[in-house]
Amino acid sequence: MKHKKRPKDEQPAAQVRVEGEAADETPVADTPAGDAMADLARERDDLLARLQRVSADYMNYQKRVQRDMEAARTFANEEIIKALLGVLDDMERALAAGRKSHDVDDPFVIGMQLVHDKALETLGKFGLVAIEAEGKPFNPELHSAMMQQPNADHPPQTVLTEVVRGYQLKGRTIRPSGVVVSKVPEPAKDPEPPDNPSGRPRE
Repeated sequence: MKHKKRPKDEQPAAQVRVEGEAADETPVADTPAGDAMADLARERDDLLARLQRVSADYMNYQKRVQRDMEAARTFANEEIIKALLGVLDDMERALAAGRKSHDVDDPFVIGMQLVHDKALETLGKFGLVAIEAEGKPFNPELHSAMMQQPNADHPPQTVLTEVVRGYQLKGRTIRPSGVVVSKVPEPAKDPEPPDNPSGRPRE
């Protein structure tokens, strides 16, 4: 039995259906697979941003730990030196009393002065420096005001007297200077008028 040939412009139904489906194909982004890809991209970006933040925090932590370790090494002797400041104070008080009761060239006074200077020199090798106070402008980072005193010869907030010597250790104030600070004198009051002995009312 002979089969009839189809016309050249006629195509099988199955082939027409497949081509029709291909023509109606939607973009990938609108499909469930496209949504999943977008979600994965957002998750990736979020994880990358979190990783960058964690990395920055860790670097800052490393720098802070390194600074703390350097400060600990630099000021390892701070507590010992602060404890020795009381010894220096006692030596200075003894020297002041010795100068009042002995001559300047007395061996006792000279010997105590040498011991005091040697102690300062030794502590200076570890970074201890006495704070200069008298005649300087008051600085709350270096000085501690114990009282104020009216004074017309110096500008206000000038250190007039050092009561307790202050010290710095490698630039850090470990004990501020106890000082007396100048202030503006109060204006003089006008003298009261003399009494009227005559008893007459003043005009």
